[in-house]
Order: sequence, then structure tokens, then C-alpha cells
Amino acid sequence: MTPPPDDPAAAPALMEVLRRSTKWLEGKGVTNARRECEWLFCRRLGCSRLDLYTRFDMPLDDAALDLLREDLRRRGRREPLAYILGNQPFAGVDLTVTPAVLVPRPETERLVELALAGIEGRDAPRVLDVGTGSGAIALAIKQALPGATVAATELSAEALAVAMANAERLGLEVAFHHGDLLAGLEGSWDLVVANLPYVAEEERELMDPETGHEPVGALFAPEGGMALVRRLLENLPPVLAPEGCAWLEIGFRQGERTREAAAAAGLGCAIVPDDAGRDRYARVRGTA
Repeated sequence: MTPPPDDPAAAPALMEVLRRSTKWLEGKGVTNARRECEWLFCRRLGCSRLDLYTRFDMPLDDAALDLLREDLRRRGRREPLAYILGNQPFAGVDLTVTPAVLVPRPETERLVELALAGIEGRDAPRVLDVGTGSGAIALAIKQALPGATVAATELSAEALAVAMANAERLGLEVAFHHGDLLAGLEGSWDLVVANLPYVAEEERELMDPETGHEPVGALFAPEGGMALVRRLLENLPPVLAPEGCAWLEIGFRQGERTREAAAAAGLGCAIVPDDAGRDRYARVRGTA
């Protein structure tokens, strides 16, 4: 691919390259273009954000410019920034992310907060993360609760490899299982957490263009986005401890359907809104 006529990395001085890069990304619809350029430049130049402004007149050689051009092209195609940088901070842990996994979102950080609050005061809870992806939820909970026994399941072998590598790099002990939802798991769990695919397949065209780079299987689900959530709830009662609790992230139109699916499984369910007041989280408990 040849650079566009207004190639953002054509100028030799650092600050001019940064300025033009920002303008170019803005033209591609990137809303936080300046900060994202700073992150990309810091990564490629091996410097801090402060360095960008104290060394503003530093000339950039051809090798650095080529690397920056490629990063900017990828971001201009709306590839998620986390894939280009190769990492994503999440709830106190720094995760390696690849196109094999969903980029962890702030909404899921809130899910972790709610889940941790639900088991506050327990010294050694048993925690299960269903559909772990990059390992984000499981690793964040293990980091926050070192005494917890944490396990995680994942159907995608490629995603599971990313999660296991993250656990090893972070030095956090999580038992990973390759399988579909709760299949093959034994025992009961004090806390079950899940951010399963919940976007309706018919909504695909309405999604942010960046989601087109993420794994389809981590985003979309049949039955109006409810297929996996419903199946998890159906199979949840035998694995949930008597005083246990499950927290699920759901779609903003799925609160009532989630309550109905929980009730059909003999479970109680409360819907908790996100910061915008939309249905986003489900707290599920046994009714006995």
C-alpha cells in the first residue's frame, strides 16, 4: 500500500509528523486522534509522552517513519488501537491482546467491580469466568483476590492461548479449561462471571467499524443475542454454590428476557444499569 498524498509521516521533524498524523487520523474518523498518535509514537520511538514534547524537533529516520506509517495505516483502517499496540490495560492488569480476542471494554471493568463487591469479605472464594477470551475477568479477579481459586473456560483455542500466556506473564494462577460454557466443570462456585457474546446478529451493520476487526464469535449470538446467555442460565443451578452469585454482562435491550430466562431456570435475577442508565448487568442467585 502506498502512502496517501497527504501521508501523515512525510515530515522529518517529530512534532510536525505528530501534528500531521493527528490530522490524518481525524480525517479517518478517529475521535481521540492526538492521544492515540502519542501512544503509537511512544511505542515505536521507545520514549515517554513527555519526550515527544521535549524532543519536538528531533528528526525521524526512514526506519522509524516506515514503522509509523504502517501503524497509522492500520489505525486509519479502523483496526482497534489495542491490536496495534499489542496490549490493553484492564481493571489493574495489563493484557496482551491479539485479533483472536475481543478488546476488553470499560463496561466489563464495571462488571468486575460489581462481581468483586458481591464476594467482599470472603477469604478464599471459588470463582469461575465463563468465556474468558483474553483472560481479562479471571486475571483481574485473581489480581484483586490472591486467595481466590479462579478458573476460566473458553471455546476458542486461539483465545485460550492468549489468556494462558497473559496468566503466565502476569504470574497469576488461573485454571483454564478448553470447552463450551460450563461443560466438563465439577464442583460448585461462589461466583460465576460471564461476558458472553450478546449482540444480535441482525445488528451487525449498526456496530462501530472497529468491531469488524474483532472475532465474530466473541460478539454476536443467535436468538437476538440471547442464545449463549440463556444456555448459561439453564445450566447454572448445579454449579452455583448455595450462597453463590453470578454476574453477567448483557445487551441494553435484554434485561427482561434475561430475567425470564433466569426464572425459567429457577433463579432470581436483578438487572443493574450502566452509567448511562441502560440495562447492562444481571445479578443472578438461586431462589431456594
